[in-house]
Amino acid sequence: MIHDSYAYDAAMLDDLVRSHRPGGPLPQAFYTSPAVFNADMDRIFGRYWLHAGHSCMLPEPGDFITWQVGSDSILVVRGRDGAIRAFHNACRHRGARLCRDEIGRKPRITCPYHAWSYDLDGRCLVKTEKEFGVHERELGLVPVRLRDVAGLLFVALGDDPVDFDSAAAGIASLLAVHGLERGKVAKQATYDVKANWKLVFENNRECYHCPSAHPEYIKGTYDVMRLDPRRAAEVERVAEAANRRFAALGLEPGDASSRMTEGFWRARRAPLMEGWVTQSLDGTPVAPLMGNLKDRDVGTLRITVFPNFWQHASSDHAVATRLTPVDATRTRVDVWWIVDKDAQEGRDYDLAKLMPFWQRTSEQDWAICAENQAGVSSRGYRPGRYGLTQETNVAQFVEWYLGELQPRQAPLKVVSA
Repeated sequence: MIHDSYAYDAAMLDDLVRSHRPGGPLPQAFYTSPAVFNADMDRIFGRYWLHAGHSCMLPEPGDFITWQVGSDSILVVRGRDGAIRAFHNACRHRGARLCRDEIGRKPRITCPYHAWSYDLDGRCLVKTEKEFGVHERELGLVPVRLRDVAGLLFVALGDDPVDFDSAAAGIASLLAVHGLERGKVAKQATYDVKANWKLVFENNRECYHCPSAHPEYIKGTYDVMRLDPRRAAEVERVAEAANRRFAALGLEPGDASSRMTEGFWRARRAPLMEGWVTQSLDGTPVAPLMGNLKDRDVGTLRITVFPNFWQHASSDHAVATRLTPVDATRTRVDVWWIVDKDAQEGRDYDLAKLMPFWQRTSEQDWAICAENQAGVSSRGYRPGRYGLTQETNVAQFVEWYLGELQPRQAPLKVVSA
């Protein structure tokens, strides 16, 4: 069923899918067409589990965050019982948006239109039966499915989301030791990236561009070196040594690969360059240890979840990225730097040392993606070919995406605006 807010011609979409040449980028319309954007919001973002934020953003009862994704505004709030719940950010009276701020704290949720109020668990607090002919217990906020995965909050907007159990279990088993739920956001940066969300994610899925675009990033990781046959033995030696160290610390083995664990998610620990214990400009610590980690030299835990999230967690901080499609050629990107909740700025960490490694790398990527969008939008765009070794993960992302665009039931009807 196509959501009313997203009109597209299903037959046109199927023709576009069939026109794709495997092993190469998507045809132009996938990156520029408002109709394809609507299909993405309906078939991808309407079915998958989406990263909404971190539980550490909601330390106390009444703390809330909101997130606008497409036509949906989501309200995530910690209740008086300590549980985190998600609701549609819409009043049950006449549908007005309840919370305008993106983060805040309230003792209850009150509609700014007619002052209907709701408890933190979504219950309607207005006595409605006499005036409106329906009991208030039937007018609670509309819930949104939410999963707390070791401090990562994921929501599902649709009625029939994809199965998330394997992803949640796999991610939580590796991430729990980092203690993100006992962290705090040291800094958030928000970017308006002038590129389709798929171009932004495709850029994330390869490091072919890293030597020319990311001088800071390649100094601390093996992403480029691992693909050089002349350095393969060195990378293998470092990975083996790292695995012995990880095992001694009770951590899972890792490698320098960027392969996906399953079709839409990945969680894997990777060693850092020898001599590096965190992802900072020089590899030296930038904050206190997080969670239950006892040693600084634990590499970086890389987590990727299609369609809107990736995160790198070092021993002393984590950096998370959330994508929010805005339209066919724009994506909002939020980046969070997370440290231990007891760490104090100026004493335990300095933003000038904490941020640059990923701030520079991220901003370099956003500029690349905008240039990519500009070229893809031109009349001269012709999809090329992906490299057989350095862009395999991009091809995998595209194949996943096209597969998820296929209807699960009977052919969908053409919908007019």
